[in-house]
Amino acid sequence: MKVLMSAFSCGPGRGSEPGVGWNMALEVARLGHEVVVLTQSEFAAEIEKEVATGRLPPGLRFDVYMPRWLARLRDFGLRHKQPALTWHLTSLVWQFCALLHVRRHYRDAGFDLIHHVTFAGIRHPTLLTFLKVPTVLGPLGGGDTIPFALRKSFPWKYWLIELLRDLHNGSLRIDPMTRAAFHRARIIFLRTEAAMIAVPRRDRRKVCVRVGLGVADVATADPVSRRPGEPLRLLYAGGLLYLKGIHLGLRALAHVRGQGNDATLTIVGEGPARGDLERLARELGVMPHVTFRGQVTRQQLLRMYGEHHAMLFPSLRDAGGMVILEAWSQALPVICLGLGGPGKMVDETCGRVVPALGRSEAACALGLSEAIVSLAMDERARLLLGRGAAARYQQFAWPDIVAGLYGEINARLPRGMPVGEAGRFSHSRHGVARHTAADVHATGGRR
Repeated sequence: MKVLMSAFSCGPGRGSEPGVGWNMALEVARLGHEVVVLTQSEFAAEIEKEVATGRLPPGLRFDVYMPRWLARLRDFGLRHKQPALTWHLTSLVWQFCALLHVRRHYRDAGFDLIHHVTFAGIRHPTLLTFLKVPTVLGPLGGGDTIPFALRKSFPWKYWLIELLRDLHNGSLRIDPMTRAAFHRARIIFLRTEAAMIAVPRRDRRKVCVRVGLGVADVATADPVSRRPGEPLRLLYAGGLLYLKGIHLGLRALAHVRGQGNDATLTIVGEGPARGDLERLARELGVMPHVTFRGQVTRQQLLRMYGEHHAMLFPSLRDAGGMVILEAWSQALPVICLGLGGPGKMVDETCGRVVPALGRSEAACALGLSEAIVSLAMDERARLLLGRGAAARYQQFAWPDIVAGLYGEINARLPRGMPVGEAGRFSHSRHGVARHTAADVHATGGRR
């Protein structure tokens, strides 16, 4: 099968969105399909370096396309450390440019399938569904909402942001671009049921819920025993935002220590809520037992997993959670709330899931503290959960994730699908085309 893969974010050796784009393309090609990846230029140098090694599957090619004026808009937010100001606008505009680009350069095609993979969100996913080619979306995330009872301690600004987000989520079903993408797609993969909010009722028969997150390296560590008298060292990694629930984690730590249990918390990451969280830690009297590490490199973070005994990830809305997979790779059990993707990923074999729906902030903080105490008081149970975490991690290997997705695609799409618009990609074995303006033609061969 010849596949055109839409991956706005795609880069080798990375996590999050670029990691999803890269690994999805790599594994689809390894299944024996011919894959052309349409992406933008953020990781072009890294892609070309990887192509030059000759290690990639023979059917995998890249078309790096980014108008210069649009790259300047993208980079403006990056330079000012405010990517949220420009990233989603850049992605939205790129979708229009990508549609014109495909129509111009792949008119006489032979694509059997278009697969949109990143950005993996339900908001304006792609315009390529307008091409006369069967299209698959996702897995897409988004749509998760924070229960109102768990917004009580939010500052008014963040409370308002969440309210506006809820209203936006509700409007997606009537948003023309989002509505058209879902209506014209043949299959819609969603990461959680919450993302269904964006799918019109008439199109929900096409939905299949899959986590859609994977790992390239399935090697795992063994759980590290906690020495007698050693505090239970908890680790959080992620943005310092109210939606991540760190304020509940600090309250849980205060409960734990108030009961005479020795536990500490290391917080990795940066964000606008850091000042509020430091003040809360001081008010609760746990600041001596909390370490704010700020932003660290991925290699530093991987080392830090091995220095801790459990991951505390009390996010109030997350479609997935790559840090959960990373924690599992180091045999760390995960404590989370029963919300969103983490609530689906974690089970009793690899961590503790604290019920959150219909409960107050105080009740959730108490539930988190009880989960922490259960690990602090029973080292044998913690080690068992650590081994379970390592086993759970191996279930998220990218080859298995992608094989499952394409097994579903093959089962749902009829044989002898019509061939659509696009054109033959006349590159050498691992071609990389780079387009920096909308009127540049594809070029062949290695670079």
